[in-house]
Amino acid sequence: MSYDVTAHPPDAGRTRRRGRGLAVGLLIAAGSLLVIVSVLSIWLTTVALDNATWRSTSQQMIQNPEIQTEVAEYLVNQLYNSNAVQNDVSGVLPPALQRFAPAVSGGLRQVAVETSERLLATPKVQAVWVTANATAHRQLVQLINNQSQFTKVDNGRVVLDLHPVLIQVADQIGLGSVATRLLPANAGEVDIMSSAQLSTVQSIVRILTAITVIAPLVAVALFALAVWIARGFRRRALLWSAIGILLAAIVLIFIRRELGSQIINALASDPSVRPALVQAWYIGTQVLGTINQTLVIIGVVLLVGVWLAGAGRIPSAVRGRLAPWITNPIYAFGIPAVVLVILIAWGPLPIFQKLIPVIIIAVLAAIGIEALRRLTIAERAGAPPS
Repeated sequence: MSYDVTAHPPDAGRTRRRGRGLAVGLLIAAGSLLVIVSVLSIWLTTVALDNATWRSTSQQMIQNPEIQTEVAEYLVNQLYNSNAVQNDVSGVLPPALQRFAPAVSGGLRQVAVETSERLLATPKVQAVWVTANATAHRQLVQLINNQSQFTKVDNGRVVLDLHPVLIQVADQIGLGSVATRLLPANAGEVDIMSSAQLSTVQSIVRILTAITVIAPLVAVALFALAVWIARGFRRRALLWSAIGILLAAIVLIFIRRELGSQIINALASDPSVRPALVQAWYIGTQVLGTINQTLVIIGVVLLVGVWLAGAGRIPSAVRGRLAPWITNPIYAFGIPAVVLVILIAWGPLPIFQKLIPVIIIAVLAAIGIEALRRLTIAERAGAPPS
């Protein structure tokens, strides 16, 4: 038996449509991936590598009570590990009571911690903390940008030098002269990075820094191209774009949590310091949190807009109910503007206190509202007279 292969020619139009659908899907997937890369590169350049921003972040960290407590414990531990307290106590006790020096110095420990916490809450000591953080950060950035400067930083180590804070704490509890005399020069130094870790960090930073500007632009261009070539199914392309943006936000939330967990686990040799490290991580990555919130809101707004623009019975009914409001530009744009102003004044999320995210949301909302207005006006114009 023979078959006539020309009796059922392939549907060229359907094939082209499938090809466009595949291309649209690939473009949206690539755009969503670039959203993730863009957000990480923006955080790196605006927070992690910017000294002025890091100074502000350090200020927020030391104002956190849990971080103040852990820093106070660390400083007091440095004093006690040097035997400065016990030696000072031994110096004032008579020979017959020298055996009680360890017990007396131990009893003073909680007083020293409480004094340290009070000091760390004062602007003067906080300024010393911020300066120490900014200095270490500047050295770290210099190393990342130019490895030849590595030998200038404490024999292959980048350190956070809290020695000046330690001396102030000792002075406040009456051990200033003893601490100055007995504390080693590296007391209060916290290691940040070693030479073994530098090469990997440099490679990551170079890649993310190089794409900071171009990646967001390319991501937007990919989404726009996907919608443009999706003739006949642009609404579906917008739906896929919204889902892609939301998935990117979810991945970024996961990265923030998992990366933070790995870093905290590596640093938290003592479980008691974990809460302070968690607070420090989320303060240091709050820009990531703000961007994630922006992406979620953009994705949700886009999903709602796509649904309202749909041809289903419920979306059509909703548009019909809202038609008097949507077709009037005063109501269509005025009511959302008032809601946005209220959110900015209220500030339920940090995103509403940031200028650029608010502008992005406002522009995208205005575009969506105008598209919905035109669709509703066209439907009313084409409806049979009542």
